[in-house]
Amino acid sequence: MSPSRTLILPTLLLGLFASATIFNLTLSAQDAKRIIFDKSAFFGTSTPLPQWDNGYLISREIENFQAGTANVRLYDLSGTQVRAASIWFPEAVRVLIYSATATPDGRIIAGGSLERPDGTGVGFLARTDLAGKVTDVLQTKGFGPMNVCLAPDGTIWSFGGTGFDRQKRSQPNPGDTLRHFDFRKGEIASYLARSSFPNLPMPETQAGIRCSADEVLAYSSPAKVYIEMKYTADAPQVYHTEEPAGLQFHGFAATGSRKIYAHFSKLAKTGLYYLAFDDASKTAHWLPVRGAVGTYNSLGVIIGLWGADGDKLVVSRAEDPTGNTALHWVSPVAE
Repeated sequence: MSPSRTLILPTLLLGLFASATIFNLTLSAQDAKRIIFDKSAFFGTSTPLPQWDNGYLISREIENFQAGTANVRLYDLSGTQVRAASIWFPEAVRVLIYSATATPDGRIIAGGSLERPDGTGVGFLARTDLAGKVTDVLQTKGFGPMNVCLAPDGTIWSFGGTGFDRQKRSQPNPGDTLRHFDFRKGEIASYLARSSFPNLPMPETQAGIRCSADEVLAYSSPAKVYIEMKYTADAPQVYHTEEPAGLQFHGFAATGSRKIYAHFSKLAKTGLYYLAFDDASKTAHWLPVRGAVGTYNSLGVIIGLWGADGDKLVVSRAEDPTGNTALHWVSPVAE
C-alpha cells in the first residue's frame, strides 16, 4: 500500500483569526478514490469548468443556438455520461445556461436566460425528468440565476444578478441578489440588495453557491464576500474576505459548517485554500493548505476543485498523469 500523505493548514498568520479551526487534509490509500472522467465533461465549444454535486459531475454549454443540442450533461461514478438535456424554448433564438445542478436521483436543474428575436430576454429555472426532458420551467423576471443549488427540501437557491438600467448602463437595476425559489410557488424569498454591492464588477460573476443540509452558502470573488444563511434564519450573514494576492478564483466547496474551501490559480501557480473566520469583525481570510499550493508540476498540489461529496472534497492533483479529468476524493480532518 502507498503511504498516506497529510497536507497541513498553516498556523494562522500574525495571530489573526485565532478562533479558526485548523484542518489536516488527509490523503491516504484507504480513502483516496480516483476516477477518470470522459473529456467531454471538461472540453467543448463553450464548456466552462464542471461541478460535482449530489453524486454527479455536471457539465454545461454556456451558449446554444438551436433545439436538440445538449447543453447540460451528467456523469456518474463510472466517469461516463449518463444523462443529457437540451434546454430550449420555441420562442428563443439563443439560450444561455449560467449554472446547473442535479437532484440525487439524476434530474437536471439549470438556471439561465433565453433571448427572443427582438433582442429581449428573460431569466429562467428549468427542471428535467430522468430522461432529460424539461418538465418544469419558472421565469425569473428581472433576475439572472447565475449560480444555483438544490436545498434538501427540493427548493432552489440562487445568487444572481438584476441586470443594468438600459439608459444608465453602469447602474444596476434594483432588487435582491440571493433568492429562494419553488417550482410550484415561484419566488418565495429574497435577500441582500444589489445596492449593497459595488456597481462593478458584477458580484454574481466568478461566484459560487452551495446548499448544505441546514444552510445555503455563497461566495463572490469580485465583491470579496462570503455569505451564509441557515434555512431557518431571517437574514444571511456576510463576511468580507481577503483573497490570495495575484491569483484568480476557480472553484468553491463546503464539507460542513465553516469548512469552506476554494481553488485559486494563475499561470503556473495553483492550489487549495480554506477560509478562516473572525466573527468579531465579520471578516474572513483565504489561507493556503500547506503542501497543496505550488506550481502545476509539484507533488501534492491541487489543480482543480470540483465540489464536495459529503465530508470529502472532489479535486484534481498535479502529480496525476491524466490531469484534470482524473478526480480524487480526499478527506479534510479537523484537529
